Amino acid sequence: MTGTPGPRDRPAGNPDLAGLVDAAQRAAGVLAARHRHDPEGVAALMNTFPNDRALAGGSLLLAEIALGLYRQQTGQSMDECVHELATQLENAVTGPP
Repeated sequence: MTGTPGPRDRPAGNPDLAGLVDAAQRAAGVLAARHRHDPEGVAALMNTFPNDRALAGGSLLLAEIALGLYRQQTGQSMDECVHELATQLENAVTGPP
């Protein structure tokens, strides 16, 4: 195998899970492109999602994995991590208290 592994390089298994993981990887790519200030990359990756359900499912899986990694690093419970994230999201709209 040469190049970057893709969905066809994965062993046979649950096709729904493989599709979800693939969507999560593409959602991570969207975030990376946004961080690089690459609007063309963002648009190109967003156009790879066949529908809103694929985007939502991949984004949810990505968020769950990211929160799990954050939980491991901080030692907080998942509820505490989610509460902290929700507070940061609210502050992004309303400003800090």
